[in-house]
Amino acid sequence: MKIKISAHGAWIAARICIPILCISVFFGCSGAEKQTLPTPTSQFLYAASQNGITVFPLNALTGALGAGSQATSSFVASGPLANMLPDPNGKFLFACGVSSSSIETFSINANNGTLAAAGSSPLPAQGSCTLSIDATSKFLYTATSAGVSAFVVDPNTGVLSSVAGSPFTDGSDLREAAIDPLDNFLFAISNNTNLNTISVFAINSSSGALTAIAGSPFQMPVNGTAYSIVADPSGKFLYVSFPQTEQIAAWSINASTGALTSITGSPFSSGTTSGDAPNALLVTPSGKLLYALSGGATVFGFSVDTSSGALTPINGSSFALDSPTDYVATDSSGQFVYAAYSNTIASFAINASTGSWSPLATSPASGVSLLTAVKPSP
Repeated sequence: MKIKISAHGAWIAARICIPILCISVFFGCSGAEKQTLPTPTSQFLYAASQNGITVFPLNALTGALGAGSQATSSFVASGPLANMLPDPNGKFLFACGVSSSSIETFSINANNGTLAAAGSSPLPAQGSCTLSIDATSKFLYTATSAGVSAFVVDPNTGVLSSVAGSPFTDGSDLREAAIDPLDNFLFAISNNTNLNTISVFAINSSSGALTAIAGSPFQMPVNGTAYSIVADPSGKFLYVSFPQTEQIAAWSINASTGALTSITGSPFSSGTTSGDAPNALLVTPSGKLLYALSGGATVFGFSVDTSSGALTPINGSSFALDSPTDYVATDSSGQFVYAAYSNTIASFAINASTGSWSPLATSPASGVSLLTAVKPSP
């Protein structure tokens, strides 16, 4: 399936004014009765570049983006291991730049999306800087060559304080981590091209401290460097991409021990075309769809068996974009996906039944290298 995107210049307005309607067929109202339809929930899409972070209002009903404005100029995205993510409560945005080797914390203005630096920002970080946060917004982690650094997040200010004993290690040189949504375990892939392993740590729910489970790190069943790691929203499955072998490995997670069991059929072929291979992975909030960006102009789409975790290529996958990208984000509902091209952000509607993407519009954006969507707290 070939997706073509045409530039429309200005974006569709971010908010839709819905008139008060009387719909007697559905509500049985008389001439004096009126029904007010709900207005869209406010969301924001943040795009980081060498010029700072730009914020776009996001319409939760249509997926349309409003005009972008500068949220902050203090963060500069640099390198493929730079990272940006919100806390699940939508109060703070955390960003990590490789060139600066620091973690920066911003509070989010729920009205207009502007960002203000938190008291501890920036905080020095070691080596690579890929962030993950637990579902309760209590603990922030970054996987580095020294292990996993852990921080407590102040729920009022966003200020980060180091967890006692941090960084935590099982001796691995780590590059990226994922937390299961049940907040029981943290999984991290190695940055060592000669020793392809995955580390598993149990999370102390009170302190945020990590303890490597017995046997960690574990050898992965694929030859080649692991690139991206994601856990599905149910906390039952884990996925890792391997661009060199053009495969995606999948495991089921033991909810009690954190032990990983290879899913039948794993590793799954990406269905590579023209030399593209799966890089960044994205699982939709429903857990039913998984996408792999190739780093080129190709997207591999898979349906996820929610019972077994097995992957099946979406009909028509792989499909082509108008430009190479390795940076995508979904809105909180998983109905819309956004892709950063060199000087634009393209938006798509996701078909929940087929997993296909339908282009909506594009918006000008200069040099975007990171994207994340936020549903701010009221």
